[in-house]
Amino acid sequence: MINGFEYLEPESMNDHDSVRNMQFDTDEFRMWGLSAEELHDAYWRSRGIQCVRRATPFVKQPGADMFMLMDMNQFATFELKSIADSIVWNRAPITRVRIKTPVGDYVERVVSEGDELIRISRDYTSRYIGSHGVMLTRRPSIAEAWSRNVRRYKALKELRRYVDWNRTDHYEVKGHVDYTGENPRLDERLVKRLVASWQNPDESISGIKQLKPGIWGVDERQLGANMVAMVPPIWIGGVESIVSSEMMIGPMTIGDDESCFIDAQVRVREIAEIRTPLNHIPEGAVESETTGYQMAKRLIDVAVAFMILLVLLPLLIPVSLAVALTSGLPVFFGHERQSKGGRIFRCWKFRTMMRDAESMVLDLQEDNIADGPQVFIKNDPRITKVGGFLRRFHIDELPQFWNVLIGDMSLVGPRPSPENENQFCPAWREARLSIRPGITGLWQVERTRRPGLDFQEWIKYDIEYVNRATLLLDVKIIIKTLFKIVGI
Repeated sequence: MINGFEYLEPESMNDHDSVRNMQFDTDEFRMWGLSAEELHDAYWRSRGIQCVRRATPFVKQPGADMFMLMDMNQFATFELKSIADSIVWNRAPITRVRIKTPVGDYVERVVSEGDELIRISRDYTSRYIGSHGVMLTRRPSIAEAWSRNVRRYKALKELRRYVDWNRTDHYEVKGHVDYTGENPRLDERLVKRLVASWQNPDESISGIKQLKPGIWGVDERQLGANMVAMVPPIWIGGVESIVSSEMMIGPMTIGDDESCFIDAQVRVREIAEIRTPLNHIPEGAVESETTGYQMAKRLIDVAVAFMILLVLLPLLIPVSLAVALTSGLPVFFGHERQSKGGRIFRCWKFRTMMRDAESMVLDLQEDNIADGPQVFIKNDPRITKVGGFLRRFHIDELPQFWNVLIGDMSLVGPRPSPENENQFCPAWREARLSIRPGITGLWQVERTRRPGLDFQEWIKYDIEYVNRATLLLDVKIIIKTLFKIVGI
């Protein structure tokens, strides 16, 4: 018994599906009209991963970067970033992920020598309830093969027809795996796990909004006139208003009331919609920049960007004229990139290429020496003479200080890249889009430009920066960038 209900290992069930046959209360827990399983799948959708279960028709959702192969009724939560450093490098057709669920309490051990008590130790880390597996793949054909089988052993047998099992990768992570069914109490507990880890459920669920920081619902009226103290995170389902005299402490869910009419179109978005999420971060959002480092970094960004634009204004005017006179208008080129949280913005540069440069990419693909989605061509014929000069001294990047000033970018951060480049690895994308992109970054000052490694280094240094970001590291990157510009 765990937390008041029986925890069933999949191995003790009949083909992992016995949850369907367990006798529970027939009332189903729902939040915003969605079941626990639908909320779970929406959570992974927001990370570019489509959940695919056995015996369930498979339809590839537009924009899905990866597919998670799961058992029927399976519910999995784990931190994707925990295996990001490894999974971004693998070329395996299938990545097997073993999710180990730790016991929440501890074990006390008496350490003694003879009759003498030495100490009492507590072990918080070594005990696990059990472990369960899911699989990740980028191939829709493998996901489709998995979905058309009812029994697990037949699904695995069919996958072996597509994949050499010796080429699959395997990782272990801490997390939770359960099986949804017809037990509303269990489903409510599973949703609470999402509440604890999912800061912005509107990333893939439309029709809901943040009523207060960390408190999500469909209408401000739900908070009621006599609002009690609420400690987020809390999700409020389809209820007209909260009637309670007790403090509410998250993570907490208040499920739907079937007798209540919700005047909102709540639905799970397709991945294609999530590719361009919110156009803004709501005021007071939980993920707003509240740490000392983030506040200090933003203040420095604004001050430095304003001073540079002011000082370099006499240079920006003649550069604009040079571009216009040698290659025509427009003077600036604004490429669509993704900022923090996946928000789309225009990253401004002085135009250094011919006006039809993007249409020439396919013709020059054989000369591309980059190993990833980006394009890097030595002696690129698309670059104009003035553009070559601007690039040599990095003058073309100066308009990006305007992006820094208005909050699209930072002085230091991962390279701002478009949606089609970010989709190549969900774990990498999730990490790099958790902060603002930068004019310069760790990848720019550490990359080697060795053929076949550029994209891999890009991923490596982006993740390293997100994990290590400090003001001291930012200063070191800026200094190295200045040395590179002057050729030292």
